[in-house]
Amino acid sequence: MKCFLHTAGTFFVLLLTALMLPGCSERATEDTTQREIEAISQMRELSLVEYRVRKIVKANDEGEWYKIGDRKILLSCTAYLKAGIDLSGFSAENVDINRLDGSVTVTVPHAKLLSLDMPASEIREEYDHVTMLRHSFSAEERNALLRQGEKQIRSSVPSLGILEKAEENARRFFESVFTKMGFTSVEVVFE
Repeated sequence: MKCFLHTAGTFFVLLLTALMLPGCSERATEDTTQREIEAISQMRELSLVEYRVRKIVKANDEGEWYKIGDRKILLSCTAYLKAGIDLSGFSAENVDINRLDGSVTVTVPHAKLLSLDMPASEIREEYDHVTMLRHSFSAEERNALLRQGEKQIRSSVPSLGILEKAEENARRFFESVFTKMGFTSVEVVFE
């Protein structure tokens, strides 16, 4: 399984959004802060990183004792994984502001896998061998193999580092947003 980090897309959009927020050289007013918190809460999801994973799925069906011959298949597929923060429950209660020292603590959920897409256009049959007395793999059997591959990809998410990278990018995003509003210290807590 290979994975490639897509760095330019999602994070660039987030950074651009953060830079477009109204900045001020003084500390942010309560109204400005409240508007920005409300804007963040309306996002629902904060997609922070995308990985592309190549997966090889194989099957070797030698058959039962009463079946003569064997059949083998090797499929390759590409899956696009997006990870980020679920902001559906985000509100002003998730932001603790200390105006005396200009600090803010933002509490958000841990990063999670937001989507996994395996486009049909990126599924390839790499190898197929069926002996004379056997039938080829049916569409249903191929789909079952691809579901197995998707399940294996989902189970490998913790070891890919995608969730850690999403949390790192979330921390940068919130630091950028609140620093732009005039806060001098921004802490992001994941719960």
